[in-house]
Amino acid sequence: MVPSSSASAPVLTLIDASGFIFRAYHAIPPLSTSKGVPTNAALGFARMVLKTLKDLKPTHIALAFDKDSRAERQKIDPNYKAHREGPPEDLVPQFELIRRVADVLNLPILEMPGWEADDVIGTLATRAKAEGFCVQVVTGDKDFIQIVDQDVRLFDPMKDVHTGPDEVKARLGIEPKQMRDYLALIGDAVDNIPKVPGIGPKTAVELLQQFGDVNGLLARLDEVKKPKIREALSTHREGLLKAWQLVAFKTDLELKVTIPELARRPIDTARAKQLFTELEFYRLVNELPEDTAAPKPVEPAVPMAPAQLVTTEQELQALADAARKDGALFLVPAYEGMPFTAPLVGLGLALADGRTAYVPLRHQVLGSTQVAPARFSAVMGELLADPQVKKGGHDLKALSLVLSNAGMTLKGAHDDVELLSYLLNPSRREHALTDLSRERLNTELAALPAVTEGKKGRALADHNPEEISTAYASRADAARKLAPKLWEDLEGVALAKLARELELPLLPVLAQMERRGVKLDTAVLQTISTKVDAECEGKIQNIHKLAGREFNVGSNPQLTQVLYTDLGLPVLKRGKTGPSTDQEVLEKLAEQHPLPGAILEYRSLSKLKSTYLDTLPTLVARDGRIHTTYHQAATATGRLSSSDPNLQNIPVRTELGREIRRAFVAEPGHQLVSADYSQVELRLLAHIAEDPVLIDAFERDEDIHSRTAAEIFGVTPDKVDRDQRRVAKTVNFGIAYGLSPHGLSTRLSIPVEEARDIIERYFTRYAGIRRYLEETVERARKTGYVETMFGRRRLMADLHAKNRQIAQAAERAAINMPIQGTAADLIKKAMLEVDEALTRQKLRTVMLLQVHDELLFEAPDEEVETVKELARRCMSSVATLKVPLKVDVGAGKTWADAH
Repeated sequence: MVPSSSASAPVLTLIDASGFIFRAYHAIPPLSTSKGVPTNAALGFARMVLKTLKDLKPTHIALAFDKDSRAERQKIDPNYKAHREGPPEDLVPQFELIRRVADVLNLPILEMPGWEADDVIGTLATRAKAEGFCVQVVTGDKDFIQIVDQDVRLFDPMKDVHTGPDEVKARLGIEPKQMRDYLALIGDAVDNIPKVPGIGPKTAVELLQQFGDVNGLLARLDEVKKPKIREALSTHREGLLKAWQLVAFKTDLELKVTIPELARRPIDTARAKQLFTELEFYRLVNELPEDTAAPKPVEPAVPMAPAQLVTTEQELQALADAARKDGALFLVPAYEGMPFTAPLVGLGLALADGRTAYVPLRHQVLGSTQVAPARFSAVMGELLADPQVKKGGHDLKALSLVLSNAGMTLKGAHDDVELLSYLLNPSRREHALTDLSRERLNTELAALPAVTEGKKGRALADHNPEEISTAYASRADAARKLAPKLWEDLEGVALAKLARELELPLLPVLAQMERRGVKLDTAVLQTISTKVDAECEGKIQNIHKLAGREFNVGSNPQLTQVLYTDLGLPVLKRGKTGPSTDQEVLEKLAEQHPLPGAILEYRSLSKLKSTYLDTLPTLVARDGRIHTTYHQAATATGRLSSSDPNLQNIPVRTELGREIRRAFVAEPGHQLVSADYSQVELRLLAHIAEDPVLIDAFERDEDIHSRTAAEIFGVTPDKVDRDQRRVAKTVNFGIAYGLSPHGLSTRLSIPVEEARDIIERYFTRYAGIRRYLEETVERARKTGYVETMFGRRRLMADLHAKNRQIAQAAERAAINMPIQGTAADLIKKAMLEVDEALTRQKLRTVMLLQVHDELLFEAPDEEVETVKELARRCMSSVATLKVPLKVDVGAGKTWADAH
């Protein structure tokens, strides 16, 4: 919406940058880079500015900042903002980052010592109008209403609301020019501007509608009808006039800039990408506007050798011979879709000597010359399957699957730069090849075809090979250049062994699991879905009964109305759009009324239905099986995660979770075999903490929760009741996650003091665990990292964060990572051991799934007992602990029967 009395007038966009910063800081939870640099305000600021550029498309623009902003107004009143504390400690270092963001976005920063951003904007708006410009002020601050007129409008990007004279009149009942008077009357506690006693917003509007402004009001005080208001105005006349001065914008600052000089300049794309990569704003890198300046070369830039377009068998053979001679080959596949079914359209290659090539295989463009897939397989198949020739790239598991679709096997995976980068810094959110190249090589990779980025465009096979050859070849070459330094860095922190002996060997095992998939009985799911539909309807009816009326249970505004207006429940937390109805709030409100609890039950059931019952049937492939994708480079602890679908979040202990597992079935003549580590994290806690009481309980194979309850409550294990065991179970599983008294009180719905007493009694009996918790955090503060039994590391820079919330979260992560990370290492080692044993014994059983501490196999009926014993033996012997590694094994026609 262009603010203009003339549609053709140029528009100056002025951003209240100081307001942006604080809104961003409070809108985004504490956030830091993997090096511990706080970034939440910088990220929010960058998002808001980019949104403004995209939505408003300004032709002229400036950012207005505060600078020693209280000084001039404190000359009028020393109390102005005097009670305000300084900015939060973790915000201070972000001010410079924000200026760097503005710099790479090529946005001018304007400020004036002693004055606020408001005054800078007021001055620029006045000047711009005089020069024939219209003005749009980007802010969420209502004080700016005083400068609104036909040529000046406001825009709040967080609420996506435009404000002009008509909107002001409709919302407040006054004209924009009366806003200064309105603010003076009602005061501002935040800025320490006293109000006139007895005058609130409603009374202020009535007075201004009658008298026009403050001067008119004071000149005609005898006409004020209410005696108390008349007396207050008379008594506080001087304070009102002082407030009238304080709230007014300065509009004649001597800013050394002309309006034409504020013409928008293109974003410096190269530097913006470099900065966003440094700050780990990886998603923002891809959201930079397309109409940007041509990227400037980044020095020192790494030159890219011209890519050879390989179209003959002779050229392909020459590449194969060179790779065999060098003992290395880097490959990046061109494909679209899920790797387990995607056809290989082409392949980007890089040789050790720096030569690069692209081999087109399945392009559908008329006249394009390419290598026939069969001939490619004949020439390259043996080389790709040769483990002596080291293979490199980015996400070699996906490469393995795509090659498998073309009838080829990949062996010798060695330089997967995604995995290598992940091992160095598992807390980093992404390890994209474009980011690694920009960060480590100072190189901007050529863009991939639009279709591979989820945008509308031609199918990959419909592109000319010449169009995409550079993009894929340059990625293979980037992997070649990245690998040596990544390995060097891994050697420097003793992580190379973990890469060579665990993560890289796991690649083919995971690829095989993804390719095989697990059979799904959709008829069983449909039966469950019908049953759950009826349960959901029943829960909705119960919710309506508890609410006293019908409403849309899925509508937050309607739920807010019911909870806080109809039922009068207390507002515990607010979000962007009003009172919160999130899970934490509803759990607390459930203590006061049954409706919030009923809402939580319905949400849980509805989410399971939409996530699994409705979605899983749509993901069944032509072979009748579900093929999940495993991610090795996704979690900070080393745990595998899965997606499309995520099979690791199906509840284990609920009846519905067990019902959903009944839909996962074995092929005829086969059974599913489940092998699950029993309480592995508690066993690891006992081992790592060397706690004698916990070790004794596991050596005796006692019920660990009953034993803990007996220790806490001072009774014998046979006298422990259900509630005591429930308390002990919560403590046992929570301690490894840094459970606090407040956290325990919330989970058990008990007073905080009682929770604190329970935890203290626990630590009295399990002194080794208290020692482990304290020593682990202290060691991490000194070294900057924590590690597992097998050397996997997680950097812990946030332990030194000024923001206590961030530091406490880091302490909990430091306590948990050695345990959960070691559990992750154990299950990965078990996968390798079991896979090797299955191969060695030439069994037809295949590994299907890894879910937390469980492995699921599909075994021919005649192999079931052999596999059960093999899995138990391999899994229990992957590590020697001070306590037994216990494995529960079962088998059946469905996952539920086997579990």
